[in-house]
Amino acid sequence: MPLRLSFWSKIAAWGFLLNMIWEFGQCLFLYDMWSWGFWRGAGWMWGAIFGDVLIVLGVAAFARLAVGPAALDRMNWRAWVSLLWVGLLASIGLEWAARALGLWGYSVWMPTMTVLGHTVGLSPIVQVTMLPALSVALAKCWRQEPTGS
Repeated sequence: MPLRLSFWSKIAAWGFLLNMIWEFGQCLFLYDMWSWGFWRGAGWMWGAIFGDVLIVLGVAAFARLAVGPAALDRMNWRAWVSLLWVGLLASIGLEWAARALGLWGYSVWMPTMTVLGHTVGLSPIVQVTMLPALSVALAKCWRQEPTGS
């Protein structure tokens, strides 16, 4: 019996995969984590990935509210614009809040900009802007095999 997943489960699955790749790629070079112990670093990494999945679902839900379910179901231009704008606003707000709370620091290689007096990284902004839209688009493309008679 093939596994049947809802559209939102597919979005979450793609969000998990894409963000896992992104987080492990960027954290090696762009975050100041080398002084952390293994378990602390691993805990933060997996916590960040699961948090990213919630962000992906939240961005998709707010974008769906903005343009309606039909646009998101078809992934038309309105869906893309809505997902990217909601993702951009969420990324700036969330990264600003994390930096204001002192949750993490950046390495010298992180490209940054200043937002309301706090330095925020461009990599996480690109991540939260792009990966929710890609997760929805890939979930839309993920077709289930028809069951045989």
